[in-house]
Amino acid sequence: MKVDNQDTVYGIHSLKLVLAVVVIIFIVLLYVTKLSVFFEEKIGVSTGWLIAIIVLLYLLFFAYFIWKGAAYLSYIDDGNKIVIRTFKLAPWGGKKISMEIPFDKFYKYEIVGKWPKKELVLYVKKGNQILRYPPISVSSLTNEQFQQIKKSLDSLSR
Repeated sequence: MKVDNQDTVYGIHSLKLVLAVVVIIFIVLLYVTKLSVFFEEKIGVSTGWLIAIIVLLYLLFFAYFIWKGAAYLSYIDDGNKIVIRTFKLAPWGGKKISMEIPFDKFYKYEIVGKWPKKELVLYVKKGNQILRYPPISVSSLTNEQFQQIKKSLDSLSR
């Protein structure tokens, strides 16, 4: 079985780009039209404050995905091992991680975190020790994708 959230990642990136263009167009329109006069007369907000509010809203939208821990995730359990590839969608520190866990070494998993963060922690058995992999963000998966991965991991857990 293969599960990945590539479409969700493309959607997030596209939405960020579109909103950035909208913000830039709005700021340009404030300066080349009488739109700033309209906002000042009707709402009582100066051009500087209006630009600051719009940029702040965009940055908050952008920061939400960083706070949420949005990440690309590819999960494959075909053959005799689990293969997971992931990277965070943050503009910095988004290192790519790849894990390959043979079925006979996989021990258990757990879901940790509170809204909006949700992370998957995998455990493997190596000799007499149970080792813990670093958490993997699953907050960008759809509920259906998340349930598929849970079902797969449930069937492999000891």
